[in-house]
Order: sequence, then structure tokens, then C-alpha cells
Amino acid sequence: MPEAVQDYCRSTTFSNVLDWRTAFRFEAISSDYSKLTIPVLLVRGSLANSAMVQITDRLKACIPNSKSEVIDGAGHFLITSHAADCGASLAKFLDEVCDE
Repeated sequence: MPEAVQDYCRSTTFSNVLDWRTAFRFEAISSDYSKLTIPVLLVRGSLANSAMVQITDRLKACIPNSKSEVIDGAGHFLITSHAADCGASLAKFLDEVCDE
């Protein structure tokens, strides 16, 4: 990661820990996601670990109005390593859903 991103991660560690604590208490089931009516873009890197692949695949199967995108060559921190690709995917998705 670029040094600026590393500095940011270091400076926000406490908030990140709090986020993880709440994530472990989050209890949703598949049918909860099937109730979403908004368009959803699921993005992961092609180098994502198997757990992330399974999570995004399961969400795609559960969320009715969802689209998935895989950023080639990206891993976990794809928004920092592949920011332009992520931005392009989001812009394309927003163009599509705003035209509906």
C-alpha cells in the first residue's frame, strides 16, 4: 500500500477495531438480503481470498437487484491498489441504474 494509505490505517486503527466488534455481532440471514429493493454493486478483486469470494457469491444469489464485478489483479485493498478500476466500475453501475 502507498505510505499515505498505511498512515491512514495506523491513524484509524481504533475505529477499525470498533467496526470489527460490531461486525461480529451482526446477524442477518439470507432472506434479509432478499428484501433489498435498491440496486447493489458487489465488487471484489480477482485475488480475493476464498472467504470473500464465497461471501460475494452468496450475496449475489440473495440480493435480487444486484450486479457483481471482479477487478482483475486486485486483492483485499482494491480501492487503494486499483482505485481507477473501482471508480470506473462504480461510475458505470451508477450510469446504468440512473438510466432505469
